[in-house]
Amino acid sequence: MHTSFDDLSLMLGEIALFRGLPLAVIAEVARASQVLSLPKGRVIYAAGDRPRGLYYVMSGHLKTVVSSPDGGEKVIEILSPRQVFGVAELFADAACVSTVETVTPVVVMAVGRDGLFRAMEQEPEVARRMLSAMAERQSSIERDIAADCFQSGSAKVVDYLARLAVEHGCEAGQVELELEIPKHVLAARLGFTPETLSRIFRELSDAGMIHVHGKQVTLMEAFSRQYLTRPGVRRLAAVTPRRAERPVGNWRDRAPAPGVTGMVAWG
Repeated sequence: MHTSFDDLSLMLGEIALFRGLPLAVIAEVARASQVLSLPKGRVIYAAGDRPRGLYYVMSGHLKTVVSSPDGGEKVIEILSPRQVFGVAELFADAACVSTVETVTPVVVMAVGRDGLFRAMEQEPEVARRMLSAMAERQSSIERDIAADCFQSGSAKVVDYLARLAVEHGCEAGQVELELEIPKHVLAARLGFTPETLSRIFRELSDAGMIHVHGKQVTLMEAFSRQYLTRPGVRRLAAVTPRRAERPVGNWRDRAPAPGVTGMVAWG
């Protein structure tokens, strides 16, 4: 279903990056925007691609990965609803280093590079907000590197679950959570094998901290008392997303790059 110009303008006005900007600036961005509804396993952009725009996650989850020459893959970020990605790549004037792929069905808004640059020429506040978004992502990456270096495997899982609970608005008592990304993707994001993640879940369960049944994870009161009062909890991965409230546009395939399937068309 085609997304109208008016709907695109309204959607952009609800995104923090563009909220409150002059209507003429919003209109410039809207003319360069489209909404994409994509299935699981679709590549948004791949390492080696030239940057074409930025993206706002309306629903669903994606992973950002880097690959080694021998085919190894490292998940460096899980992207969730209301997150923006692809900002830094716009200013680098170089090929993308990472690949972004959907891990669930997603709806994203894609905003073309040329339209963003025209908007920045009209309104400097756009550039300031984009720089702020880049700085926030840089800080997030640095915190993740620190966690990888200094946290044990169990501590990473506890931190992840505690942040999910806080994002879900739960900070006390027994908390019911649903993992919205596959466990093997979560394990890769935390730097584990799936077997290691399962072992840590079992250890926490045996200690009376959690109960796991499929995608359902219950944080017991002992977990809440010990971990949910800690400050500085931040977003890492997925809670149940809000549904997109407006109609979304169509997506089209383009010819995939060598070794990559299901790339997203632009324009």
